[in-house]
Amino acid sequence: MAAATDSVSDADARAFAHARDFLCRVPGLAAAIPPSVPSGRPMVTLTFAQSLDGKISRTDQRLLLSGSESAAMTHRLRTMHDAILVGVGTVAFDDPQLTARLLPPAEIAVAHHPQPVVLDPHLRTPLGARLLSGPRDSPRLRMPWLVAGPDHDRARRAELERCGATVVVVDDCDAAGRPRLDAVAAELHRRGIARLMVEGGARIIQAFLDSRLVDLLLVTVAPVLVGSAGVPAATDVDASSPTIVPVLYEQFGRDVVMAATLQHARNPSLCMGDARQQPCRRHVLDTP
Repeated sequence: MAAATDSVSDADARAFAHARDFLCRVPGLAAAIPPSVPSGRPMVTLTFAQSLDGKISRTDQRLLLSGSESAAMTHRLRTMHDAILVGVGTVAFDDPQLTARLLPPAEIAVAHHPQPVVLDPHLRTPLGARLLSGPRDSPRLRMPWLVAGPDHDRARRAELERCGATVVVVDDCDAAGRPRLDAVAAELHRRGIARLMVEGGARIIQAFLDSRLVDLLLVTVAPVLVGSAGVPAATDVDASSPTIVPVLYEQFGRDVVMAATLQHARNPSLCMGDARQQPCRRHVLDTP
């Protein structure tokens, strides 16, 4: 899919239009933030791609699951969020850019790129990561925020800050020194993040599924089998796990995307209400 050229194929144009249409129909996403989202934290969208056997990556090599059509949907989804969060393991293994690139050519130069946020308790983000080098080449991109606990290497912090990163220290941590997600969400909200998109990896996905912070779940299922070398999206599933309430299914090329809310047994109010009748609000272009 060639999004950064002056023209696109008919297939690409259809994919871009399909992505926009689908996301405008997802409850609570393209309209106002639903009142069910508690005050003091962002609305959280958890999204990932998985295989038919529930794997999101491999242990031995990088794994690309999304087809071009569903990838265009994911990039459009990024433009609708203020920040995008991943774990430091994803940064070290996949070296992602976390930008919105698969868009119509007319939008590329003015598209909103979300603020990259990395959960990095002990500041292990590589100094050569594309999250650090990309914004130096493109002023429209944002340098990452690295969320760390108070127990981190000060010399390493200074190196990362010299590279342009902002280190966000969250004092409320677990026994392993990892910032608690509710404290992270509150700090991001304090810094102006109203909509947060969470992309992974596996530990981050599981932690957010357990956290009661997820307001919207978007899962892309690709028609492939990964097998025993794959890393599952969720491993700790039991009777206390949230109930997935699907609200929309859509086929994107070979893939199927499910939009759902999560309902927890003891706090169903966290399940987002239906906002399908609210008008679609565009988040793609910056205001002039």
